[in-house]
Amino acid sequence: MKTPSVWLTRTALAALLCYAFAGWPIAAAQTADNRYNDELLKLSPQEQATKLAQHLGLWCIGTRPFAMGVTKEGPAKGYAYWSLECAGEQSYMIQIAPDGRGAAVDCKTLKANGEGRECYKAF
Repeated sequence: MKTPSVWLTRTALAALLCYAFAGWPIAAAQTADNRYNDELLKLSPQEQATKLAQHLGLWCIGTRPFAMGVTKEGPAKGYAYWSLECAGEQSYMIQIAPDGRGAAVDCKTLKANGEGRECYKAF
């Protein structure tokens, strides 16, 4: 029997991936469809890391932010994807909706279940 946290992680990942990547193809990092992403791109890497860490919902000192891309069309149009490493901890892929809401999945889970998708790779 799976523990609730494993089940929630896998369920959240499945939902995130189904919705997130339904909008292929992916555009370059900047787009007018997501003003929150556009604002992040204007910040220094340290400021980006700090803002992205706030989307995780857990304690994280963000390091190494990486803009992966933004969906260009489909139901996930305008969703931005970033990778972020927490100091001395795990790395995460963070999804930022056009309305600024965020969701995240750890990079190990993404690599294991993301059908070839990985953190720190541009779309």
